[in-house]
Amino acid sequence: MKPPSPQPRVPFATPPASTTAGASPITVKPDDPRLLKAGPVTTPSADGKDQLLGYEAYPAVPSGHGVLVMHENTGLTDHIRDVIRRVATAGYLGFGIDLLSRQGGAEKLGGGYSGALANTTVDQMNADLRAAVGYIQSKAGDGYAPVRVGAVGFCFGGGTTWNIVIAGLPLAAAVPFYGPLPSDPSGLATTKTAVLAIYAEQDTRITESWTAAEEQLKKSGAPFAQKTESGVGHAFHNDTNGPTRYGAAQAQDAWVLTIEWFRTYLGT
Repeated sequence: MKPPSPQPRVPFATPPASTTAGASPITVKPDDPRLLKAGPVTTPSADGKDQLLGYEAYPAVPSGHGVLVMHENTGLTDHIRDVIRRVATAGYLGFGIDLLSRQGGAEKLGGGYSGALANTTVDQMNADLRAAVGYIQSKAGDGYAPVRVGAVGFCFGGGTTWNIVIAGLPLAAAVPFYGPLPSDPSGLATTKTAVLAIYAEQDTRITESWTAAEEQLKKSGAPFAQKTESGVGHAFHNDTNGPTRYGAAQAQDAWVLTIEWFRTYLGT
């Protein structure tokens, strides 16, 4: 299945057209008029033993639905906060958590963050992400219509996106960006989540894993699609990586497809 064709004009924020020297790395400021509010927040973990460190952005014109944004292996950075605010300009409550909140998060762990992340179990992360989905469900709606939740993640967060789809979290739609597929993707065969997988042409190790994901998704009956962006490598969507890695045109194309996917399977 192909992703839905994007509309020729989009009212939501997209990745920047370039990363020229001196340009601001922020595309949506916290006080952007398209937002009702944006800022840090904490919410209890599922077991109630810890506080999850999060960031949220509420749209000025809400759809009543929300999107969970999952970070790379560097934590809840300014870039990911910016992506959360981009989500909100499209009408969704944007929310993300630091996956090492229980250890103090990126601010406390510093350069040891990626190592600590590697020693955190998938089950632990899934439990905290389930709590994050519950937070969105409790905050995004109006109390009358059911809240539909989408998920998007990048690099490591693309892998966690696959993980929570496989784990059966209540997601209407998911978009993993160049996410490593778990060694056992068989849970995709029973998913009810509409999945759009984004890949980079030069990121062959991860891109080649689509065959295994597609094999399982075909069994599910749920909508699915993939897009491989040409001429770019891993992490092409992150505009803070510099012009040699950031692919502006590809990032914009992939982001428009992402929002259109959410509009199709979450609502507007």
